[in-house]
Amino acid sequence: RTCHLCEAMCGVAIEVNNGKITSIKGDDQDPLSQGHICPKAVALQDLHEDRERLKKPIRKTAQGWEKLSWEDAFDLVAEKLHGIRKTYGRNSIGVYLGNPNVHNHGALMTTM
Repeated sequence: RTCHLCEAMCGVAIEVNNGKITSIKGDDQDPLSQGHICPKAVALQDLHEDRERLKKPIRKTAQGWEKLSWEDAFDLVAEKLHGIRKTYGRNSIGVYLGNPNVHNHGALMTTM
């Protein structure tokens, strides 16, 4: 019900039929956007249906790209981050929060 592509966080009404998006409109009930959406929100359908969109984790190996389970992907990231922190210290890992997260206090609090 909320577009996540910028800090405005506009309300959206997305209609789905048989698993396919059929309509994206502004949510008239949203107290801030009041039914308005910009072209980015309309493009949510294109992003969702992009054939090249990654839906599962992969990693690059010498032989090419390898599929991973979500559990294995998170374990691998945790292992790598732990090694970096152990070797270089706690200030060696940074987090970048771009649009819209930089304007979201809830997202900011989870990084502290």
